[in-house]
Amino acid sequence: MPFSSDMQEDRLPDVGLSILTWKSPKTLERTLRSLAPVSDLFAERKVVCQEGDPEEMDIARKFGFDPVPTKTNLGIQEGLAHCAECLESERILIVESDNMFVEQDNARDLLKRALILFDQHEMTAFQLSMRPTHLSDRFLRYWRSDDPLRKNLRGHVWPRAARMRVHGSLALPDTTANGNRFIRKLEDELYLTRSDCISWSNRPFLTRRSFFLGPLMTFARQNPGKKRVNGMPDLEHPINCPANRYWWCGLKAKVGVTYPGLFEHDRLERPEDDEKTAL
Repeated sequence: MPFSSDMQEDRLPDVGLSILTWKSPKTLERTLRSLAPVSDLFAERKVVCQEGDPEEMDIARKFGFDPVPTKTNLGIQEGLAHCAECLESERILIVESDNMFVEQDNARDLLKRALILFDQHEMTAFQLSMRPTHLSDRFLRYWRSDDPLRKNLRGHVWPRAARMRVHGSLALPDTTANGNRFIRKLEDELYLTRSDCISWSNRPFLTRRSFFLGPLMTFARQNPGKKRVNGMPDLEHPINCPANRYWWCGLKAKVGVTYPGLFEHDRLERPEDDEKTAL
């Protein structure tokens, strides 16, 4: 369904926007600059500056965001939690600082529609990051490469694993155009699926504060798994690892998806004490 670019913005719900950064001022400045065309859509705008980096705090103020300093590096999981805690809005959009809002003519309208559809369809989360436009190896492990959507032999043997990879079918032309039995097309570039069909992702997500700080963070903290990033949990692993994914899948929660997506991932620098090295 097409939508009008002159949509009245006074019908938009209140949404808080929070950015997580850790001593990456160049990356943060580029991301906040990319968000400038849509920052007015948000009732609150915060930047959680881990370790209270003065340069990052100045950059946040420069772009009209309130800096929220922390004394220490909280890590990804607890940093994202702090992003939610510092907002008062129930609907929250959380963005790590290395995710830039895309430059395309309809991006603002797509984001506005996502904010509205999130409420209309009573979603638990809306994933807004860019997705592969080609069929991934993980998808092809369980599904055939042609339309219509069909499982291969392994997909029939492992149906639950196949369902968790079915979101990759958005790269199939027929699914992009019409959706399929697992993915409902709501409007152009905006889709609806369930949590047993797509993993939790830290890449920019719209969710409800009460769900994120309540059931999701409670489960992640009680079931931390083994993986650590800079010695601390990253949230995705506790939710998605094989031993724990039963919880997220079992919710069968409504999850929105943008395709190809509204946020690109790229980083200009990393702190010297970050164990990750790739940009």
